[in-house]
Amino acid sequence: MPYTEQMDHAFRGVHGFGYTELRNSQDLRLKVEQRRQRDHEKSVQLVAKIDAQSFRG
Repeated sequence: MPYTEQMDHAFRGVHGFGYTELRNSQDLRLKVEQRRQRDHEKSVQLVAKIDAQSFRG
């Protein structure tokens, strides 16, 4: 899938830099992946909390 200008704009809005900068910087790629990992872990914790509350009645 080719990267479009709209995708770049959305990426820049979320991360503060564009896809071209991401491709050219190992540090930025690492920063994005760490952020994605933290967001994933928060989501897993939230789902577990909601599941636990739903079983309580």
